[in-house]
Amino acid sequence: MKVPVSHESAPVIVVGAGPVGLFQALSLHLRAIDCVVIEKRHKSINDTRSLGIHPPCLDMLDELGLLNQFLKKGIRVDRGIAHNGRKKLGEINFSSTQKYGNKHPYILIHPQNETEKLLKNAFSELSSHSIRYGFEVTGFRDNGDHLVVYSHEISKSPDIQVSKSREDRSPILIACDGKNSTLRSMAGIAYAGSPYPDTYAMGDFPDLEYPQPPPYVYITSEGLVESFPIAEQKRRWVIKTEHYQSNPQPHWLSESIYARVGVKPDSASCTMISSFGIQHHRAALRQKNRFFLVGDAAHVISPIGGQGMNLGWLGAWLLAIDLNKLQIEETLDNPSKNLLPSTSYSTNFDAVITEVTRRAHWNMKMGRKSKLQWLKQFFIQLLLHVPSTAKRLAKRFTMSDLPTK
Repeated sequence: MKVPVSHESAPVIVVGAGPVGLFQALSLHLRAIDCVVIEKRHKSINDTRSLGIHPPCLDMLDELGLLNQFLKKGIRVDRGIAHNGRKKLGEINFSSTQKYGNKHPYILIHPQNETEKLLKNAFSELSSHSIRYGFEVTGFRDNGDHLVVYSHEISKSPDIQVSKSREDRSPILIACDGKNSTLRSMAGIAYAGSPYPDTYAMGDFPDLEYPQPPPYVYITSEGLVESFPIAEQKRRWVIKTEHYQSNPQPHWLSESIYARVGVKPDSASCTMISSFGIQHHRAALRQKNRFFLVGDAAHVISPIGGQGMNLGWLGAWLLAIDLNKLQIEETLDNPSKNLLPSTSYSTNFDAVITEVTRRAHWNMKMGRKSKLQWLKQFFIQLLLHVPSTAKRLAKRFTMSDLPTK
């Protein structure tokens, strides 16, 4: 049975307490916009998932006052090595991006579970009762000058049938509920896209070297191999596979890596192994009056290059700036302003998504098998040995030339 419905007014509502949803909440709080976060999970994730945080987002974390906490457990990466399995092709120096205005010209490798934990703790300290875990949004109604958001509590126990329901009146609803966004479906917003033909396998192995070697990107005749340090003195290995591996085994992955690059990780010490395919999707709209889509709910790109979560953060940051402007103009919560004007996030951010998607596609293309692999390797070697193009490549790889303000 259900208990009586609670009718309340709420500030901005963010749905989803993953890294993008929590980052959105903190970006709003920085600009004095109150919000609550609704999350149907009862607890945070416990796996690594997204790892790389790029310089523009490191600058944002610095503005939020969180960067020092991230640096405690993160691994700072100042350079990357391109290799073909037999010889070094060149090197990317990320510190060169400082000239483009980055205060932190490096990539920070930081596991998503730890990222989510730090963001959650930071927001909880600012607003201790503003994260509702175990609540699911079941619908919303657009009344023009405000939204009514319906949600109910999800019991931790199947034996408990009592469910607390809520109706919240809010000026803004932001969906950060992932690529399978329920709210996007409720809003009737199309989500166009398709899978890529590319498949990969990855695994985590101990890396006892100290200091740990920098990331390696191997462009081999059999396809891409990536290797980079992660937390707890481990190293993640990623390989391009011919077909999707439904049940990858550590021994197979170790041998495949050895065959391509001459390094054989200890299969007996593998702590994680998985396979994955890749897809790209984009919502037809990111704004529908007072309803917004942010992060994977709005766009999904290839994870090769590690820019997906960062793209979500860039969008969340821009949306917070937009909403702050509307608040200053007294448009955000003004009953006489029935429909909300189009925001910069809804109109201008499309170019950023297109560019990041294009770069991710290029990363995948360079990692595919090719009959002209020698030409591809020569091209990469040439790019990295000409100082001007090497700096440009570092800028593109670290998202340093994308608008962040």
